[in-house]
Amino acid sequence: MWYKSLFDTPSMTAMKLQNSAMLRDDASSPQMFALDFDDDAVTTLDVDSFKLPSQAREESYVGTIPRDEVSLSEAVRERHAALALAIASLETICEAFDSVDPSAAAAQGSLRRRVGSLAVMCNALEGVASFVDERDDLFAGDGALAAYLAGIYMWAGDVAETLTVLACDLNALTPNWAAFRDRLSEVSWIYDMALAEGRRVNVTDGLSPDILDALDELRVAFVGLKHKLDEPFG
Repeated sequence: MWYKSLFDTPSMTAMKLQNSAMLRDDASSPQMFALDFDDDAVTTLDVDSFKLPSQAREESYVGTIPRDEVSLSEAVRERHAALALAIASLETICEAFDSVDPSAAAAQGSLRRRVGSLAVMCNALEGVASFVDERDDLFAGDGALAAYLAGIYMWAGDVAETLTVLACDLNALTPNWAAFRDRLSEVSWIYDMALAEGRRVNVTDGLSPDILDALDELRVAFVGLKHKLDEPFG
């Protein structure tokens, strides 16, 4: 199986990439804000509701299942909180953009639109993850949604890290476009696997209309983010 658990914390080292995004577990982390055309999309996954554990642990790409004292609901929330905090950190970097150079300003605007699409997808992920208390069987082990969501979280985390590197480079006016494209290419297989897993999720899994609606929204945001990442910058 290409993944082991929804609760994996992917390691960029294991994927021959450098993990450059530092996630914070303090209450001072900024809240999500809308970017560009995504101005109606925000996430309600605030730090108070979804705090990371006080003692973060590093895990391999395949990771481990939650420790006994961590409930399934807490593990799902922890997984989502990590992504939400990474995006919040990225948005903070984007706030520092102040280039007067036309080409740099255009690239920064393009990046902000991609970050906006990532925030939209995070919001859609929340809509699905919120059903963990109601249908925890869908998220655990071989549950109908486990592989699909594991893939999305893995890929989204890698995308957030890659965009963070580019945002820092743009702030320094030293973007490495080749490295940016290479990093996205190296994790594109995760997107492909997650997309394939998503196609296996259907009404035969006994999903309620509300869950199906949330999944439809997630699919649109998931595919939309990939299309946005593939667009030319500027």
